[in-house]
Amino acid sequence: MAFIYDIRANLTMLVDLLNTSGDITDGGDELTTTAKLREFAARHDFSGPLTATRSDVDETLELRRRFAAALDASIDAETDDEVEAGTIAVVDEINLTLSDSGSVPQLVKHDHWDWHLHATGAQASLADRVAADVALVLIDLIRSGDLDRLGRCAAEDCRAYLADFSRNRSKRFCDTGSCATRTHVAAFRARHSDADSHD
Repeated sequence: MAFIYDIRANLTMLVDLLNTSGDITDGGDELTTTAKLREFAARHDFSGPLTATRSDVDETLELRRRFAAALDASIDAETDDEVEAGTIAVVDEINLTLSDSGSVPQLVKHDHWDWHLHATGAQASLADRVAADVALVLIDLIRSGDLDRLGRCAAEDCRAYLADFSRNRSKRFCDTGSCATRTHVAAFRARHSDADSHD
């Protein structure tokens, strides 16, 4: 599936949000202050005022925690029943988020963005705007059968989330570091070490 620009942007934002957790990064939690939340919103082209309160930070951290738990159930699913249960967990979080954020979808065009959907007005709190965009992109993934486009890095020492935009759903490594390179170098060295031991 080729993702249109707003879905791709929101999916990238969701993965970035999940990867700000201290559980993922070695540098600690990346969303603990109002300044960091504003930087996050600016990095992802949020429209409207980029003001943040302590409440916005707390609500965004709770949103991240809730969706990480729901998405982990989906990502870790192995059987059809587990996949369905994981999807339902994500749907439950989406519906709660839309209700809590006071979502009223609107078609908008601003800055360098063409027509796209906003689930809240530009004057909504920053936490509600982040939450609504997370819900919108997950709705798109579920409706198109692409929830499995969200995954975890395959590197043994990494737990980062990733979004797979590839045609053949082959992405295995995150974009947070050099996981692919490190894994391939380690495999190369292991093969050569094994070959040398047989000489």
